[in-house]
Amino acid sequence: MAILKKVRSATLVETMVASVIIVIVFLIASLSLNNIFRGTINSDDAALRNRINELTYFVNYDKVKIPFYEDTPLWDIAIETREGEKVIEILNKKNGKKSRLKLAK
Repeated sequence: MAILKKVRSATLVETMVASVIIVIVFLIASLSLNNIFRGTINSDDAALRNRINELTYFVNYDKVKIPFYEDTPLWDIAIETREGEKVIEILNKKNGKKSRLKLAK
């Protein structure tokens, strides 16, 4: 009969502590990633920028009558003439940010 060596292993408490530490690290990582993704989605304004470029083109080639107002669920856009210049005013309803752009002649 062979002599069995005593195998050293971790106790149950050590294993539980290591498991808890790993779970906490993964929890923090997942919350951080969730926050990053939510911020990316909330600040995504590609559709708004596309619409502004489209309206700028329309104004430059007289395809839109000024004053022009557009109200959507995500933003309000107004194109007006002020002091002889055409101005686009944008209100982003998602974050409450207002912008004003002067159009080149």
